[in-house]
Amino acid sequence: MAIGPSAVERWLDLSTEELRAQVKQLVSARLPGDHAVWQAIRRHPSLVPRVRGVLSGLAATAAGSKDEAMQKVWISKARAALDQPYVPPVRAARKPAVAEAPVDEVAGGEPDGVIELREPEPQQPKQPHKAIPTMLFQEPN
Repeated sequence: MAIGPSAVERWLDLSTEELRAQVKQLVSARLPGDHAVWQAIRRHPSLVPRVRGVLSGLAATAAGSKDEAMQKVWISKARAALDQPYVPPVRAARKPAVAEAPVDEVAGGEPDGVIELREPEPQQPKQPHKAIPTMLFQEPN
């Protein structure tokens, strides 16, 4: 089974072992968290905990192997990808025609979008630190 957003839909019906094989392949692919596959997984609230469980199992089986450090990094990135919030795709809205900004007569004839830059106001000088008195300690007799 290939890894793709459409294949994730079928993951809901997979057995634990089949899901484990798919998640292992997904983890080793090292896809970024905003990839369409991760978005498709986050879209299904019932699939996210199953994938988390598989990731925990993969982390446990990686313990003691020669590639343990590398696999744990990949698994932690996969967990971070699951933790990202699901944001539904936004359809592009038609952009309104850009009109020139009206001239504000009260502000001296400058357009509304103009920002006047000023020199920063001088800050009050910091007061010098007071000297900390020296403390003497006696040794117990």
